[in-house]
Amino acid sequence: MNVATTHWFVRTAILALAVMGPSRESQAGTAIVSAQLDYAAAPGCPTSDAFQAIVSGRLGYGPFRADAPDRVIVRIEPTGRTIEGQLEWEDATGKSIGEQLFPSRTGDCAELARAMGFALALEIQLMAASAGEDRSPSPGQPPIGIVPANKPPPPPPIVPAPAAQIQSAGSEASDTNAHPRGPSLLIGAGAAAGLGLSSDPAALGRLFVTLAWSHFAVELAGEVSLPSTTHFADGTGFSQEQFLAGLAGCGVRGAFSACAVGKAGELRVVGQGVDVPLTASGPMVQAGLRLAASHTFGHGTYITAHLEGLGRLAQGTVTLDSMPVWTTPRFAALFGIDIALRLK
Repeated sequence: MNVATTHWFVRTAILALAVMGPSRESQAGTAIVSAQLDYAAAPGCPTSDAFQAIVSGRLGYGPFRADAPDRVIVRIEPTGRTIEGQLEWEDATGKSIGEQLFPSRTGDCAELARAMGFALALEIQLMAASAGEDRSPSPGQPPIGIVPANKPPPPPPIVPAPAAQIQSAGSEASDTNAHPRGPSLLIGAGAAAGLGLSSDPAALGRLFVTLAWSHFAVELAGEVSLPSTTHFADGTGFSQEQFLAGLAGCGVRGAFSACAVGKAGELRVVGQGVDVPLTASGPMVQAGLRLAASHTFGHGTYITAHLEGLGRLAQGTVTLDSMPVWTTPRFAALFGIDIALRLK
Protein backbone atom coordinates (compact mmCIF):
# COMPACT_ATOMS: atom_id res chain seq x y z
CA MET A 1 0.00 0.00 0.00
CA ASN A 2 1.57 3.32 -1.04
CA VAL A 3 1.67 6.48 1.05
CA ALA A 4 -1.29 8.14 -0.71
CA THR A 5 -3.48 5.06 -0.20
CA THR A 6 -2.42 4.86 3.45
CA HIS A 7 -3.38 8.50 4.08
CA TRP A 8 -6.72 7.96 2.33
CA PHE A 9 -7.42 4.83 4.36
CA VAL A 10 -6.75 6.68 7.63
CA ARG A 11 -9.10 9.52 6.59
CA THR A 12 -11.76 7.03 5.49
CA ALA A 13 -11.51 5.10 8.74
CA ILE A 14 -12.02 8.31 10.74
CA LEU A 15 -15.04 9.27 8.62
CA ALA A 16 -16.47 5.75 8.87
CA LEU A 17 -16.14 5.82 12.67
CA ALA A 18 -17.89 9.18 12.68
CA VAL A 19 -20.73 7.81 10.54
CA MET A 20 -21.17 4.68 12.63
CA GLY A 21 -20.59 6.29 15.99
CA PRO A 22 -23.26 5.75 18.67
CA SER A 23 -23.92 9.41 19.49
CA ARG A 24 -27.50 10.62 18.98
CA GLU A 25 -26.28 13.81 17.29
CA SER A 26 -24.48 11.86 14.54
CA GLN A 27 -27.43 9.51 14.07
CA ALA A 28 -29.87 12.40 13.82
CA GLY A 29 -27.71 14.08 11.17
CA THR A 30 -27.29 10.97 9.03
CA ALA A 31 -29.69 10.45 6.11
CA ILE A 32 -30.90 7.07 4.94
CA VAL A 33 -29.51 6.47 1.45
CA SER A 34 -31.09 4.23 -1.18
CA ALA A 35 -30.32 3.40 -4.80
CA GLN A 36 -31.23 0.97 -7.54
CA LEU A 37 -28.74 -1.88 -8.03
CA ASP A 38 -27.71 -3.03 -11.51
CA TYR A 39 -25.49 -6.07 -10.88
CA ALA A 40 -23.88 -8.48 -13.36
CA ALA A 41 -20.97 -10.84 -12.72
CA ALA A 42 -19.04 -13.61 -14.46
CA PRO A 43 -20.07 -17.25 -13.96
CA GLY A 44 -18.97 -18.57 -10.57
CA CYS A 45 -19.15 -15.15 -8.89
CA PRO A 46 -21.57 -14.26 -6.05
CA THR A 47 -25.17 -13.63 -7.11
CA SER A 48 -26.94 -10.29 -6.89
CA ASP A 49 -28.66 -11.38 -3.64
CA ALA A 50 -25.31 -12.40 -2.14
CA PHE A 51 -23.76 -9.05 -3.09
CA GLN A 52 -26.72 -7.16 -1.57
CA ALA A 53 -26.28 -9.17 1.64
CA ILE A 54 -22.61 -8.07 1.80
CA VAL A 55 -23.55 -4.38 1.55
CA SER A 56 -26.58 -4.66 3.86
CA GLY A 57 -24.51 -6.50 6.45
CA ARG A 58 -22.02 -3.63 6.53
CA LEU A 59 -24.69 -0.92 6.69
CA GLY A 60 -27.23 -2.55 8.98
CA TYR A 61 -30.08 -1.88 6.53
CA GLY A 62 -30.94 -2.65 2.90
CA PRO A 63 -29.99 0.34 0.72
CA PHE A 64 -31.30 -1.02 -2.59
CA ARG A 65 -34.79 -0.02 -3.78
CA ALA A 66 -36.34 -0.44 -7.23
CA ASP A 67 -38.01 3.00 -6.99
CA ALA A 68 -34.89 4.92 -5.90
CA PRO A 69 -33.94 7.79 -8.24
CA ASP A 70 -30.23 6.97 -8.47
CA ARG A 71 -28.49 3.80 -9.65
CA VAL A 72 -25.35 1.85 -8.75
CA ILE A 73 -23.90 -0.29 -11.57
CA VAL A 74 -21.73 -3.23 -10.44
CA ARG A 75 -19.81 -5.32 -12.98
CA ILE A 76 -17.38 -8.22 -12.44
CA GLU A 77 -15.95 -9.53 -15.71
CA PRO A 78 -12.99 -11.58 -17.00
CA THR A 79 -10.10 -9.51 -18.32
CA GLY A 80 -7.25 -11.38 -19.91
CA ARG A 81 -6.11 -14.08 -17.49
CA THR A 82 -7.88 -12.69 -14.40
CA ILE A 83 -11.03 -10.74 -13.44
CA GLU A 84 -11.83 -7.07 -12.85
CA GLY A 85 -14.63 -5.28 -11.01
CA GLN A 86 -16.18 -1.88 -11.70
CA LEU A 87 -18.49 0.37 -9.67
CA GLU A 88 -20.31 3.25 -11.36
CA TRP A 89 -22.76 5.79 -9.91
CA GLU A 90 -25.53 7.38 -12.00
CA ASP A 91 -27.89 10.13 -10.87
CA ALA A 92 -31.63 10.33 -11.60
CA THR A 93 -30.95 11.68 -15.12
CA GLY A 94 -28.63 8.78 -16.00
CA LYS A 95 -25.50 10.93 -15.79
CA SER A 96 -22.40 9.20 -14.43
CA ILE A 97 -21.07 10.93 -11.31
CA GLY A 98 -18.16 8.60 -10.53
CA GLU A 99 -16.67 5.18 -11.15
CA GLN A 100 -13.86 2.99 -9.85
CA LEU A 101 -12.06 -0.13 -11.15
CA PHE A 102 -11.11 -3.09 -8.93
CA PRO A 103 -8.36 -5.23 -10.50
CA SER A 104 -7.98 -8.65 -8.86
CA ARG A 105 -4.54 -10.14 -8.24
CA THR A 106 -5.75 -13.57 -7.14
CA GLY A 107 -8.69 -14.14 -9.50
CA ASP A 108 -10.93 -15.05 -6.51
CA CYS A 109 -14.32 -13.59 -7.47
CA ALA A 110 -15.88 -14.04 -4.01
CA GLU A 111 -12.99 -12.11 -2.44
CA LEU A 112 -13.30 -9.36 -5.06
CA ALA A 113 -17.08 -9.09 -4.50
CA ARG A 114 -16.55 -8.74 -0.72
CA ALA A 115 -14.04 -5.92 -1.30
CA MET A 116 -16.41 -4.13 -3.67
CA GLY A 117 -19.33 -4.58 -1.27
CA PHE A 118 -17.30 -3.12 1.59
CA ALA A 119 -16.23 -0.16 -0.56
CA LEU A 120 -19.81 0.48 -1.73
CA ALA A 121 -21.15 0.36 1.84
CA LEU A 122 -18.48 2.82 2.96
CA GLU A 123 -19.34 5.22 0.12
CA ILE A 124 -23.04 5.06 1.01
CA GLN A 125 -22.22 5.84 4.65
CA LEU A 126 -20.12 8.85 3.68
CA MET A 127 -22.80 10.14 1.29
CA ALA A 128 -25.47 9.62 3.96
CA ALA A 129 -23.44 11.70 6.42
CA SER A 130 -22.97 14.41 3.78
CA ALA A 131 -26.67 14.44 2.90
CA GLY A 132 -27.66 14.50 6.58
CA GLU A 133 -25.79 17.74 7.09
CA ASP A 134 -28.32 19.45 4.77
CA ARG A 135 -31.56 17.69 5.72
CA SER A 136 -32.67 14.78 7.89
CA PRO A 137 -35.69 12.67 6.86
CA SER A 138 -38.88 13.54 8.69
CA PRO A 139 -41.12 10.79 10.12
CA GLY A 140 -42.81 8.87 7.34
CA GLN A 141 -40.58 10.39 4.63
CA PRO A 142 -39.21 7.76 2.21
CA PRO A 143 -35.42 7.32 1.96
CA ILE A 144 -33.66 9.81 -0.24
CA GLY A 145 -31.49 8.92 -3.22
CA ILE A 146 -27.73 8.68 -3.17
CA VAL A 147 -27.38 12.41 -3.86
CA PRO A 148 -29.73 15.03 -2.31
CA ALA A 149 -31.65 16.93 -4.99
CA ASN A 150 -30.77 20.39 -3.64
CA LYS A 151 -27.02 19.82 -3.55
CA PRO A 152 -24.45 19.18 -6.30
CA PRO A 153 -23.39 15.52 -6.23
CA PRO A 154 -20.37 14.95 -4.03
CA PRO A 155 -17.59 13.07 -5.84
CA PRO A 156 -17.44 9.41 -4.78
CA PRO A 157 -14.47 8.74 -2.54
CA ILE A 158 -11.55 6.84 -4.01
CA VAL A 159 -12.26 3.18 -3.37
CA PRO A 160 -9.64 1.14 -1.52
CA ALA A 161 -7.78 -1.61 -3.32
CA PRO A 162 -9.59 -4.98 -3.44
CA ALA A 163 -9.30 -7.50 -0.67
CA ALA A 164 -6.34 -9.14 -2.38
CA GLN A 165 -4.33 -6.08 -1.34
CA ILE A 166 -6.14 -5.03 1.90
CA GLN A 167 -6.10 -8.14 4.06
CA SER A 168 -8.93 -8.61 6.54
CA ALA A 169 -6.60 -8.73 9.52
CA GLY A 170 -3.79 -6.71 7.99
CA SER A 171 -1.46 -9.67 8.30
CA GLU A 172 -0.13 -9.43 4.76
CA ALA A 173 -0.09 -5.67 4.22
CA SER A 174 3.68 -5.51 4.55
CA ASP A 175 4.07 -8.41 2.12
CA THR A 176 1.94 -6.63 -0.51
CA ASN A 177 4.10 -3.55 -0.11
CA ALA A 178 7.27 -5.57 -0.53
CA HIS A 179 6.03 -7.63 -3.50
CA PRO A 180 4.13 -5.64 -6.13
CA ARG A 181 1.51 -7.34 -8.20
CA GLY A 182 3.22 -9.75 -10.60
CA PRO A 183 2.21 -11.89 -13.55
CA SER A 184 -0.02 -14.96 -13.52
CA LEU A 185 1.64 -18.31 -14.22
CA LEU A 186 -0.24 -20.76 -16.43
CA ILE A 187 0.56 -24.24 -17.69
CA GLY A 188 -1.37 -26.04 -20.36
CA ALA A 189 -1.63 -28.52 -23.19
CA GLY A 190 -3.23 -28.41 -26.61
CA ALA A 191 -3.85 -30.12 -29.92
CA ALA A 192 -3.85 -28.69 -33.44
CA ALA A 193 -4.35 -29.62 -37.08
CA GLY A 194 -2.09 -28.10 -39.71
CA LEU A 195 -1.72 -27.65 -43.45
CA GLY A 196 1.66 -27.13 -45.10
CA LEU A 197 3.57 -28.89 -42.34
CA SER A 198 3.84 -32.14 -44.31
CA SER A 199 2.67 -33.53 -47.64
CA ASP A 200 -0.67 -34.37 -45.97
CA PRO A 201 -2.65 -32.62 -43.20
CA ALA A 202 -0.84 -33.17 -39.90
CA ALA A 203 -1.88 -33.42 -36.25
CA LEU A 204 0.22 -31.90 -33.47
CA GLY A 205 0.30 -31.85 -29.69
CA ARG A 206 1.94 -29.27 -27.49
CA LEU A 207 2.77 -28.31 -23.91
CA PHE A 208 3.30 -24.71 -22.84
CA VAL A 209 4.01 -22.35 -19.94
CA THR A 210 2.75 -18.75 -19.96
CA LEU A 211 3.49 -15.64 -17.90
CA ALA A 212 0.49 -13.31 -18.28
CA TRP A 213 0.01 -9.70 -17.22
CA SER A 214 -3.15 -7.63 -17.73
CA HIS A 215 -2.36 -6.74 -21.35
CA PHE A 216 0.72 -8.80 -22.25
CA ALA A 217 1.79 -12.44 -22.13
CA VAL A 218 4.92 -14.48 -22.92
CA GLU A 219 4.65 -18.17 -23.84
CA LEU A 220 7.28 -20.93 -24.08
CA ALA A 221 6.07 -24.12 -25.78
CA GLY A 222 7.18 -27.51 -27.07
CA GLU A 223 5.44 -29.16 -30.04
CA VAL A 224 5.58 -32.57 -31.69
CA SER A 225 3.64 -33.82 -34.70
CA LEU A 226 2.23 -37.30 -35.19
CA PRO A 227 4.03 -39.25 -37.96
CA SER A 228 2.52 -38.51 -41.36
CA THR A 229 3.10 -41.05 -44.18
CA THR A 230 2.98 -40.43 -47.91
CA HIS A 231 2.74 -43.38 -50.34
CA PHE A 232 3.40 -43.44 -54.09
CA ALA A 233 2.05 -45.72 -56.82
CA ASP A 234 5.30 -47.67 -57.10
CA GLY A 235 5.10 -48.73 -53.45
CA THR A 236 7.68 -46.28 -52.15
CA GLY A 237 6.97 -43.53 -49.73
CA PHE A 238 8.19 -41.64 -46.70
CA SER A 239 6.99 -40.66 -43.25
CA GLN A 240 7.82 -37.46 -41.45
CA GLU A 241 7.42 -35.80 -38.06
CA GLN A 242 8.61 -32.58 -36.51
CA PHE A 243 9.89 -31.51 -33.09
CA LEU A 244 9.77 -27.81 -32.30
CA ALA A 245 10.31 -25.32 -29.48
CA GLY A 246 8.32 -22.10 -29.70
CA LEU A 247 8.34 -18.62 -28.19
CA ALA A 248 5.43 -16.17 -28.44
CA GLY A 249 4.87 -12.60 -27.28
CA CYS A 250 1.19 -11.62 -27.09
CA GLY A 251 -0.85 -8.49 -26.68
CA VAL A 252 -4.03 -9.18 -24.67
CA ARG A 253 -7.32 -7.31 -24.85
CA GLY A 254 -10.00 -8.92 -22.70
CA ALA A 255 -10.59 -12.45 -23.96
CA PHE A 256 -8.69 -11.89 -27.21
CA SER A 257 -4.97 -11.88 -27.99
CA ALA A 258 -2.64 -11.41 -30.94
CA CYS A 259 0.84 -12.94 -30.84
CA ALA A 260 4.12 -12.87 -32.72
CA VAL A 261 5.32 -16.49 -32.88
CA GLY A 262 8.74 -18.02 -33.57
CA LYS A 263 9.51 -21.75 -33.75
CA ALA A 264 12.70 -23.73 -34.29
CA GLY A 265 13.41 -27.45 -34.33
CA GLU A 266 13.88 -30.50 -36.50
CA LEU A 267 12.02 -32.18 -39.38
CA ARG A 268 12.69 -35.94 -39.41
CA VAL A 269 12.00 -38.04 -42.55
CA VAL A 270 12.15 -41.86 -42.93
CA GLY A 271 12.09 -43.52 -46.35
CA GLN A 272 9.84 -46.53 -47.01
CA GLY A 273 9.86 -49.15 -49.78
CA VAL A 274 13.26 -48.08 -51.11
CA ASP A 275 16.45 -50.07 -51.57
CA VAL A 276 18.22 -48.40 -48.64
CA PRO A 277 15.70 -46.85 -46.23
CA LEU A 278 17.37 -44.01 -44.38
CA THR A 279 16.37 -41.58 -41.69
CA ALA A 280 17.25 -38.00 -42.49
CA SER A 281 16.64 -34.82 -40.55
CA GLY A 282 16.97 -31.14 -41.18
CA PRO A 283 16.42 -27.87 -39.33
CA MET A 284 13.05 -26.19 -39.36
CA VAL A 285 12.57 -22.49 -38.53
CA GLN A 286 9.17 -20.81 -38.69
CA ALA A 287 7.81 -17.37 -37.82
CA GLY A 288 4.34 -15.88 -38.02
CA LEU A 289 1.25 -14.59 -36.25
CA ARG A 290 -1.38 -16.13 -33.98
CA LEU A 291 -4.90 -14.90 -33.19
CA ALA A 292 -6.64 -16.41 -30.16
CA ALA A 293 -9.83 -16.17 -28.12
CA SER A 294 -10.19 -17.51 -24.56
CA HIS A 295 -13.04 -18.50 -22.27
CA THR A 296 -12.79 -18.84 -18.48
CA PHE A 297 -14.20 -21.75 -16.49
CA GLY A 298 -14.32 -21.22 -12.73
CA HIS A 299 -11.49 -19.19 -11.22
CA GLY A 300 -8.40 -20.61 -12.92
CA THR A 301 -9.17 -22.77 -15.97
CA TYR A 302 -9.10 -21.44 -19.53
CA ILE A 303 -9.92 -22.90 -22.94
CA THR A 304 -8.44 -21.10 -25.93
CA ALA A 305 -8.99 -21.45 -29.66
CA HIS A 306 -6.21 -20.13 -31.87
CA LEU A 307 -5.32 -19.76 -35.55
CA GLU A 308 -1.70 -19.47 -36.72
CA GLY A 309 -0.17 -18.42 -39.99
CA LEU A 310 3.50 -19.40 -40.33
CA GLY A 311 6.24 -18.89 -42.89
CA ARG A 312 9.32 -21.09 -43.24
CA LEU A 313 12.60 -19.24 -43.21
CA ALA A 314 14.29 -22.14 -45.04
CA GLN A 315 12.90 -24.85 -47.33
CA GLY A 316 14.00 -28.46 -47.75
CA THR A 317 13.46 -31.25 -50.29
CA VAL A 318 12.78 -34.95 -49.63
CA THR A 319 14.44 -37.38 -52.06
CA LEU A 320 13.84 -41.10 -52.63
CA ASP A 321 16.45 -43.08 -54.58
CA SER A 322 18.08 -39.78 -55.46
CA MET A 323 14.80 -38.43 -56.88
CA PRO A 324 13.14 -35.34 -55.33
CA VAL A 325 9.58 -36.23 -54.29
CA TRP A 326 8.46 -33.40 -52.00
CA THR A 327 9.56 -29.87 -51.13
CA THR A 328 8.47 -28.24 -47.91
CA PRO A 329 5.92 -25.45 -48.57
CA ARG A 330 6.84 -21.85 -47.87
CA PHE A 331 3.73 -21.26 -45.75
CA ALA A 332 1.73 -23.29 -43.21
CA ALA A 333 -1.47 -22.77 -41.23
CA LEU A 334 -2.62 -24.24 -37.89
CA PHE A 335 -5.89 -24.35 -35.99
CA GLY A 336 -5.73 -25.51 -32.39
CA ILE A 337 -7.46 -25.77 -29.02
CA ASP A 338 -5.58 -25.30 -25.71
CA ILE A 339 -6.56 -25.87 -22.09
CA ALA A 340 -4.62 -23.98 -19.41
CA LEU A 341 -4.58 -23.92 -15.60
CA ARG A 342 -3.52 -20.85 -13.64
CA LEU A 343 -1.12 -21.70 -10.82
CA LYS A 344 -0.92 -18.21 -9.28
